[in-house]
Amino acid sequence: MIDTQAAPDQLSGATGSQARGAWIAVLFASTSLLGAALLFMVQPLAAKLILPSYGGSATVWSTSSLFFQTLLLVGYVYAHLATQRLGAWWQPRVHLLVLAVPVLFLPVALPLDAAPTGDASPTWWLLRTLTLMVGVPFLVLSATGPLIQRWYAWSRGPRAADPYFLFAGSNLGSFLGLLSYPFLIEPTLTITEQRWLWSIGLCTFLLLMAVCGLVVRAPRTPVQPRGAAAPGAPGPSRLLTWGALAFLPSCLMLAATAHLSTDVAPIPLLWVLPLALYLATFIAAFARSTRQAPVSMTRAAVVSAILSGILSLATATVPIWLVLSVDLLTVTLVSYAAHARLAATRPDPAHLTGFYLVISAGGAVGGLVNGVVAPVLFNRVWEYGLTLAAVPLLLVGLIAPSTSWWSRRYHPVFRLGASTVLFLLVMVLASLSVARAAAGSDLVLVLVLAITAVLAWLVARTPTVAAVCLLVGTGVVGAQAMSSSMGLERTFYGSYRILEDGDRHVLVHGTTVHGTQFLDTARRDSPTGYYARSGPLGDVMGVAQHERVAVIGLGAGSIATYGAAGQHFTFFEIDPAIRDIAQDPDYFTLLADSAADVDVTVGDGRLRIGDEPEGAFDLIVLDAFSSDAIPVHLLTREAMREYADHLAPGGSLVVHISNRVFDLEPVLASAADDLGWTVVSGTRAGTAAEDSILSKWAVLTPDDTLARRLVVVPDWSYVDDEGSVTWTDDYASVLSVLH
Repeated sequence: MIDTQAAPDQLSGATGSQARGAWIAVLFASTSLLGAALLFMVQPLAAKLILPSYGGSATVWSTSSLFFQTLLLVGYVYAHLATQRLGAWWQPRVHLLVLAVPVLFLPVALPLDAAPTGDASPTWWLLRTLTLMVGVPFLVLSATGPLIQRWYAWSRGPRAADPYFLFAGSNLGSFLGLLSYPFLIEPTLTITEQRWLWSIGLCTFLLLMAVCGLVVRAPRTPVQPRGAAAPGAPGPSRLLTWGALAFLPSCLMLAATAHLSTDVAPIPLLWVLPLALYLATFIAAFARSTRQAPVSMTRAAVVSAILSGILSLATATVPIWLVLSVDLLTVTLVSYAAHARLAATRPDPAHLTGFYLVISAGGAVGGLVNGVVAPVLFNRVWEYGLTLAAVPLLLVGLIAPSTSWWSRRYHPVFRLGASTVLFLLVMVLASLSVARAAAGSDLVLVLVLAITAVLAWLVARTPTVAAVCLLVGTGVVGAQAMSSSMGLERTFYGSYRILEDGDRHVLVHGTTVHGTQFLDTARRDSPTGYYARSGPLGDVMGVAQHERVAVIGLGAGSIATYGAAGQHFTFFEIDPAIRDIAQDPDYFTLLADSAADVDVTVGDGRLRIGDEPEGAFDLIVLDAFSSDAIPVHLLTREAMREYADHLAPGGSLVVHISNRVFDLEPVLASAADDLGWTVVSGTRAGTAAEDSILSKWAVLTPDDTLARRLVVVPDWSYVDDEGSVTWTDDYASVLSVLH
């Protein structure tokens, strides 16, 4: 006999089970998304907090990335070992205790001794400071990704047999967290508000994570015997492949970020863009249902890498917008190609934590190469070119061997050699064409690049040839730089070249000239470039009182040429290497030739001026650049007040604001309004005889007489305070000053 009462009960049970399953899926997905967002939101926040203590150096981000990737690896090691050793019953319960620890370290705050002291290594001091500031909270957060997916596999929720969809969700959270920082959080919240917002978000996450641990319903399982492995465990070759596929995009993303930060500005917006694109490719790759690697997309990644290599051969003439666009495109395509191959080879959930551990290790090695190894091994930024050369290897095993007459008729060694020589010739011709087209219209330049891309698409069918050519191209650029440079220097604060260019010596930082000097006796003590007497700075030095002068930023020492007998110039320079270059008579003699008494103090200019007596200077010149960008912390309201305190009555502040990307006049207008001063600016190129460069300078002064004397000079005018932008130590957004 059939029990007619059983059917409704069974139906009710099924409905309840479905409802519970949906609730669990939402809980785990929300927790994963929030944890990932917090994980990546804190990275630009921490780096921005610490940036002023390190002179605004672009290296702060690459070193910070190494720190975060290393902690991420440690978190993944914990997740892997804990789940393997403790099992489904004990591991979630033990982790509940771990979740309570980060609360003891909130809110995040910059330690009092954040700046490196004495001869301490900036890199290691930065890593130490980050550990004290966010180490424990970030470490606990870093274990979330693999743990929450493993817990979900144990929870018996929907799709518990394949929880990798949560990985795409966590990367979406990372992506949203990253982009929210420069576009939403930084422009609207102060640093203090950001710290508290993140701390509240972390506490919310910890509660959600605890609930996830409590709802995992798993039987008591024995601890896995040491050395035992689940069936189907990946072998060494597969582990190495996963590591390599994780290493390549990580290394490329960090190298491209260094390029962006150096040539534009070391700011969160330019840190976030490459990383956001990198994370977006994780989302797209792991959301795919197919297990096939995308051949066409991988081939397109190789083409983009080749274009990046060609642009590097002609980098001196190519517009910065084009170089940056191709860099970001290359990061996107290469990251997607590598991550799609990772997704296509993802293992059974039993090996999920091990899979993420290997991916994290590959990414951490990429951070190690960019943050520690490359600066020690290379005296210039060669890691980007070398990483590009490895990109074609992504096609190995994806493209079938050619069956053309060329492959049937000639020996493979001959084909490889002939193809390499031919494509190298094409690369050289393409780089020359790009350089020539860059001097004309943008349309011609884009057309030349399009033709080059078609040729690159054809040669990409032979990945070995493409890899060899990119490697040779990097070597050619390196050899050219070595042969044309009198000296090469790379430090935590930048990569420098000293060139002998005809009748002058030139100091280059990144892609920006930081000083020149004529070699002939008649002109060797004359200011040149941005500092020429026929330029705006010459106008200022001709009318301003400047017996005691402080200069933040040394370069080659060009400003010292304005010194006269009885005057005293004090230069504040954060990088000892720049001091040594400026004082080396084989390179420059501008400091030694100055008629004034000249001192050089090593340290961050804002901090070191603060150590001087109030009213110590008649004139302060702010000329500190990290390649082409003025460090933001030198332009805040508090910084301007500090400069004003150290000026004698009637003293003035001169600021070099030449920039290809940002308009800094609104910031200075706000600072002048806060001080009750007047601000004027002048823009002029000067004369060719002085090797002058177009430059823009501003003067903030309480002396209206000085302002009136300047504005009658051609190309000088008052700065309008309408639309002024206020930057403080607690709030500064560069989006408000984009050209």
